[in-house]
Amino acid sequence: MSRNADSAISRATGSTMSVEQAQEDAWVCASQRGDALSFNRLVLKWEKTVYNAAHRMLQDREDAAEATQEIFLLAFKSIRRFRCGSRFSTWLYRIAINHCITRVRRRPPGIHLSLGDTGALKPAEQLTVDEPQSAELLRSEQQRRVWNALSHLQAEQQAIIELKFFQEMTFDEIAEVLDVPLSTVKSRLYSGLEMLKNRLGNPA
Repeated sequence: MSRNADSAISRATGSTMSVEQAQEDAWVCASQRGDALSFNRLVLKWEKTVYNAAHRMLQDREDAAEATQEIFLLAFKSIRRFRCGSRFSTWLYRIAINHCITRVRRRPPGIHLSLGDTGALKPAEQLTVDEPQSAELLRSEQQRRVWNALSHLQAEQQAIIELKFFQEMTFDEIAEVLDVPLSTVKSRLYSGLEMLKNRLGNPA
């Protein structure tokens, strides 16, 4: 492919992304003025992503559906405090992850729910961070065992794994979403991966 063709594709892709971002920004601004229709459009755009994240963290369809409704209700109530110029997705993820962490913490100790039908959720195919042993181990295990192992992690560790491997965020983006230092993100991630390796290696 010629350099000119590459450049044209790049401009077209960038233009599409700019249009989508401009449309989302317009919906956010209108929502801040009380336009419920615009907020509903934001819900339609992000509902599936938020639900899947909640499903993986809460490991129960009904809990995830209820949490998703609560997350968007919280977002609607707080939309006027959203700072224009910031990324709406980062702001929404912060609300979603914090809400899911709160729900996990409210559960009685030792309660670990099952995802049930995991076919609707895509597994994290790259559940590793430059650790070949972790990658090989996690890829070799059945999906259900991975979900079960994830449920035994601390909520904060689950949140970081969700953002890193399912939402494909950078460490810096995760630190922004969770409002914690970069070192804390890395520490929780690596300790979480180590716990996953131990549990997957010892199912009992």
